[in-house]
Amino acid sequence: MFVTTHLPHGFEIRMSSVLENVDRGIAVLNAFLEKNDASRHLFPLSLLAREALNNAIIHGNGQDAEKLVLFRVSLVEPGFRLEVADQGPGFDWRKRLDARSDVIQESGRGHEIFRFYASAVRYNERGTHLTLDYTGDPA
Repeated sequence: MFVTTHLPHGFEIRMSSVLENVDRGIAVLNAFLEKNDASRHLFPLSLLAREALNNAIIHGNGQDAEKLVLFRVSLVEPGFRLEVADQGPGFDWRKRLDARSDVIQESGRGHEIFRFYASAVRYNERGTHLTLDYTGDPA
């Protein structure tokens, strides 16, 4: 499943939890940025989105194709808002916010990416809905 809904200032995708849908979601994001003359933000926004979507599909929903992931992108002054929600059990996000990964680790860099590129990182209480605000390239 992969259903895109166009919103007044963005888009929303409901997708099944298969990794192929991450690339499809990034393609929609790319088209949205091109349409809004914001292609210069493709790298940081696609990096944020790819990390959040992979986490939702792999860790949140356990790659269960029956479970859905919501991906929403909105233009908000002065930048963009990305939201990703899954149907998993959630996790203790408070313990991960300040996590640092070792250079030899193959995973665990998500929150470092979020901290570097996003101006704000928020979760709902259960850790199943992530909101990332992006205001521009990091300094």
